[in-house]
Amino acid sequence: MSRTDPPQRRLQALVVDDDLALRGLFTTLLTRRGFDVDCAPDGRLAFDQLERHTYAVILVDLMMPDVNGFELLARMQRESPMLLPRVIVMTGASQRTIQQLDTRGIWGLIRKPFDIEDLVTSAIDCAEGRRHDA
Repeated sequence: MSRTDPPQRRLQALVVDDDLALRGLFTTLLTRRGFDVDCAPDGRLAFDQLERHTYAVILVDLMMPDVNGFELLARMQRESPMLLPRVIVMTGASQRTIQQLDTRGIWGLIRKPFDIEDLVTSAIDCAEGRRHDA
């Protein structure tokens, strides 16, 4: 890149997970792939972030204390439905629990444990507007 080239705009990601180690891992991996990453440990803080920033991809864990992923997604559906196509749900929840999730409108769902590279590739695809292969 020369001095006259405009700076590259980095993609913005929000990681919503109560597991500190996973937030750190996702932050490291996504940063290496060109993202600026914000994190939130629960849905309440995530929605605060969503009101202040624009994200290309939003990774959401379902099972969190306080405001969980179901509640965050329901609030997004009511107040900011245009954000849903940017959401990738990550969960280790049971199939019965997952069946309670309305996946219409979200980019996709990834079950834990997951392949790290698949998650990063999915985040990039989502952020760049590529559709999820169902």
